[in-house]
Amino acid sequence: MYYYLNNFLLFSFFGFLFENILHFITTGDFTNNPFYGPWMPIYGFGVVIMIFLTRLVFNRVKLNRPLKVIILFFSVTIILTVLELLGGYLTEFIFHKSFWDYTDLKFNIGKYIALEVSLGWGSACLIFLYIIKPLTDKFIEKIPKIITIILILLIIIDFICSFFLK
Repeated sequence: MYYYLNNFLLFSFFGFLFENILHFITTGDFTNNPFYGPWMPIYGFGVVIMIFLTRLVFNRVKLNRPLKVIILFFSVTIILTVLELLGGYLTEFIFHKSFWDYTDLKFNIGKYIALEVSLGWGSACLIFLYIIKPLTDKFIEKIPKIITIILILLIIIDFICSFFLK
């Protein structure tokens, strides 16, 4: 359980860094994070879903590596696109505000998803699973449980403050 929680925490933070760097490069300003702390939980949820999916399905299925990569790419692309769509509608419902809008992209499907971005999520998944995850797995299980608990409590407090005190 702590393995999944630590991945959620780490990649929620990395998602925050990624969003801020990308937004700063493209606009010269920092992103409009709905949370007070340095995290974007949708990235953490996405990573946990990818890890769970690969452990549950792809590590048990006997396929050659190229076929496994292709199936993984498309399945995770679809799953993360649905997660992004749900996240977009959920944040709009809760905050009465859109934190991203893909209507200016050529292959958008509404405001919250676009083929260009979805293919990016699929590619990012492969980079994560085959390059980044083996590196982070070396230390992620060594994180003391108390640190994990404290950070989860901080995110819960941040979540409550972000949703109910803004």
